[in-house]
Amino acid sequence: MNRISMRRLGVNFLLLILVVGLASLVGWQLQQKEQVTQNSRLLPLSLAEVNSVVVERKQDGLEAKLEFKREGDQWRLVQPQQIAANPVKVRQLLTLLDEKVESSYPSAGKDLSAYGLDPAELSLSINGYKLVLGNTNPVSNNRYILNAGQIQLVNEAVYSLLQEAWVNFVSLTVIPAPFNLTAVQLPESFAELPQLVSHWKNAEAIRVETFDPQKLTPEMQKLVLQSPAETRELVIVSLKDEIVLADPAKQLAYVLPISQAAQLFPAKTSLELTPK
Repeated sequence: MNRISMRRLGVNFLLLILVVGLASLVGWQLQQKEQVTQNSRLLPLSLAEVNSVVVERKQDGLEAKLEFKREGDQWRLVQPQQIAANPVKVRQLLTLLDEKVESSYPSAGKDLSAYGLDPAELSLSINGYKLVLGNTNPVSNNRYILNAGQIQLVNEAVYSLLQEAWVNFVSLTVIPAPFNLTAVQLPESFAELPQLVSHWKNAEAIRVETFDPQKLTPEMQKLVLQSPAETRELVIVSLKDEIVLADPAKQLAYVLPISQAAQLFPAKTSLELTPK
């Protein structure tokens, strides 16, 4: 091998070392960037990994708990009621996972009451990771959060949501999954059209309220929703201004816009009322 070939081989070897070095540097920088991003988040969880959410709060000296469990693609409220949860509300709670931690320092030796963290009045646990929410910083308006021995400042949008009544977290869908609706039995004063099941499957409330069973009266009519495995009874509380359907067993009332009345409670035609 002549001198020129040896020189070219040496140059190529140096270039190879340079390329490998640059690749390693880029890889290290990407890893560091990923580590910084990971460390700037409250919890090492992705949205897809979350299957349990617990809200604990104290109001007027009383403790209350909301507990949600994910079953497949559906969220279910399991405390204080066993019922389908509003997926939009649950997703709003989980926006806390996406918020950046602006600053963090150890809680040891700190007066936690000065940050509104002791006693813990409001907390959110995600997959067992407990986050206690305290006061806001008067300068930045970021929220103090106690997280695994660290006081962290976070710009969050869930504090007011965590204080809402539990009924606001109930699914607005009148017949949520997995109830497989196959038949709807309306009172005799209404027609039972072929499209009725489809319309009821798509029925959605504008809000859900608590309902006192003592408000039931003998004049209130019932409708029966049937599936292959079970039946469900709802009471027609009102068809004026708004549709109000009560589920006495759950002590809930679904309020729907009156514009849905023609589809959900179709009137009998004069032909149908003619005696045979």
